[in-house]
Amino acid sequence: MHRFKWTKAHAVFLPEVDAEHRNLFHLANELAAAVLAKDTGHVLETLRALIAATEDHFSHEERQMRTTHYPSYAWHKQQHDTLRKRVSQLVPSIESGDGEAAILLLDYLSGWLKDHTALTDRMMAAYLRNYDRKATPATAIDESAKRASA
Repeated sequence: MHRFKWTKAHAVFLPEVDAEHRNLFHLANELAAAVLAKDTGHVLETLRALIAATEDHFSHEERQMRTTHYPSYAWHKQQHDTLRKRVSQLVPSIESGDGEAAILLLDYLSGWLKDHTALTDRMMAAYLRNYDRKATPATAIDESAKRASA
């Protein structure tokens, strides 16, 4: 069975996004444990919590990308939408007690989370950090220093 463990290797270096990712890994790991224990009630409860946390996280990222005019927004959102679609395909079966569907979801989520955070989210985070740097008053300080030395 999969073990979902967030490590610093998954960090994108945006504290709020990293905290959200840690929570997603934690909930996915809790879901895996519930599936392994065949605890249907806990599977459904944890699945709902994971879906809600994922949707909140996606909404947060998508809002940040739109606000900053992130050039790869459509590509990034497409990846979110792919996960949304896969989850929506499997959830009815999981809710009906299909343990195999839960394992399929965990298999998919395991690869998706690692790949998405390692590449797609890191690219977005780098863009957001650079966007924030451009928006800081450091530019004004640099201009002031140039005028003073002229």
